[in-house]
Amino acid sequence: MDDVPIEFEHNGKKYSCRFSAVHGAGQNVWHLNDDKNFYLGRLRQANDKWIFDATPKTPELAGLADFFGDFLTAWIE
Repeated sequence: MDDVPIEFEHNGKKYSCRFSAVHGAGQNVWHLNDDKNFYLGRLRQANDKWIFDATPKTPELAGLADFFGDFLTAWIE
């Protein structure tokens, strides 16, 4: 699957990123990278719940798991 582009604003900061599916990691595991290819975290689904594992440099994104999950679900369908 091709990368999935996403642009959003959070806490007054604009993000231009892309999700890349992680092959071999099971279903619904994605890496989020910004437009400079900086790794921002991992989105995964466990027990029907979205979880975003943010990097130590991007803790402000940790609460966006459902937003990211809903976005990807809508993109894929």
